[in-house]
Amino acid sequence: MPKILKYQSDSITVNYDIKKCIHAAECVRGLPAVFDPEQRPWIAPSKATADEIADTIHLCPSGALTYVRHDGGAAEKSPSSNSISLAADGPLYVTGNIGIIDHEGSQIAAGTRFALCRCGHSSNKPFCDNSHKKHDFSAGTELGEGGIKPVEDFTDGEELVITTSENGPLLFNGPMHIQNSDGSDARSGMKSALCRCGQSDNKPFCTGAHRTAGFVGLNVAEN
Repeated sequence: MPKILKYQSDSITVNYDIKKCIHAAECVRGLPAVFDPEQRPWIAPSKATADEIADTIHLCPSGALTYVRHDGGAAEKSPSSNSISLAADGPLYVTGNIGIIDHEGSQIAAGTRFALCRCGHSSNKPFCDNSHKKHDFSAGTELGEGGIKPVEDFTDGEELVITTSENGPLLFNGPMHIQNSDGSDARSGMKSALCRCGQSDNKPFCTGAHRTAGFVGLNVAEN
């Protein structure tokens, strides 16, 4: 079960999901008056406007930070398109209108920002927990061969459903854009299977290596 702490001011409540946090520190760099690991509590929403806090939370790549406005301000909107980017030697960053389900069809999460494990070692699968650092996971940000079937036309912004297949890859169904680190190789499509065992030789795409690697893909609800 998620452990969510709440920090409230008159204008906004900041929700912090401890298990999803990967300490990217975008919040600390973006608004240190509010997000300060050296202070207690470490989130002080009364020290900035609700707009400033919301804008900073949007930078959190893992979705560990979310918010609820009490001042009539708008809730967070989904980006206009669903995108997947690769962190060097780290997780998949997924943004957009995202739903995550397990292999039996039960919902794990829904939101706009997620960091998903691709090293195979997270104890909070399918989410990243920084285990890639402990296990010296090595993966570049270039796209392997193929991996996504292009389509001529699809509607950006429709839900992208990610299924955590049983002991296998992440199955992406819905409009998506995936690109390498510098944007020189960008591909769009409706279906893809991305490696989460860490053993594919065609990263980020699945090659079936999870079978020989003996990958066990427990979902967060089963951990």
